[in-house]
Amino acid sequence: MAQKSALFKKVNLHKGHRQRLKERYMRDGLDSFSTHEVFELLLFYTLHRINTNEIGHILAVKFGDSLAEMFEASDERLKEVAGIGDEAVLFFRLILDVARRYNLDRAKRAEKDFASLKVQEEFLIANYTGKRREEVFLITLNNRMERISCDLIYAGSVNSSKVDMQKMVKIALDNNASGVVVAHNHPNGREDPSPDDIETTRRMEWIFGAIGLNFIDHYVVADTKISSVKIKSRELYK
Repeated sequence: MAQKSALFKKVNLHKGHRQRLKERYMRDGLDSFSTHEVFELLLFYTLHRINTNEIGHILAVKFGDSLAEMFEASDERLKEVAGIGDEAVLFFRLILDVARRYNLDRAKRAEKDFASLKVQEEFLIANYTGKRREEVFLITLNNRMERISCDLIYAGSVNSSKVDMQKMVKIALDNNASGVVVAHNHPNGREDPSPDDIETTRRMEWIFGAIGLNFIDHYVVADTKISSVKIKSRELYK
């Protein structure tokens, strides 16, 4: 009898909990939520008949109370948490990709108001949101610093032997570009360029210059930070 009473109290405690949490979000916003409550709320929309409170707590502990760490974790690591399956992982991936698309659209909207190198830097930060592997992108620009294209050149560890210069030169010439910007990211790392980044930059600057294209910069992006490899290179070799 005592066991039934305890079970009834537990069930009654959670009755209406989802609705109360949703109403609190609508009233007070997400800033009033702890990290585990954010996870719990998100999981309402993929785990319909499971108490997500405990799962939210486990996720918060496992990923250091960090939304970024959770969203950028591998599928396998997410599934180590009981209750997190393919549907929940898909949902998390969708949220991250929507956030990246949102940031890209904001960058494009700003570009209409003011075309500058700063706009291209903000675009690159948005472009790398949530990326878990290293990727090299080439941006081609016209003579007004307006973006013509943004092309993926390579996905994987970046070094001078893997940066396809021939492919980048062809894209720039095909687009009749006046200038180019190259970028790659350091997932879960620092924005400081490595010695190999600097050597690659010197090589790219020479090759683009030899065909009369303005090599504007090579950037390293890490999370929301961006660093100019060209400036670092010139500091070392001045």
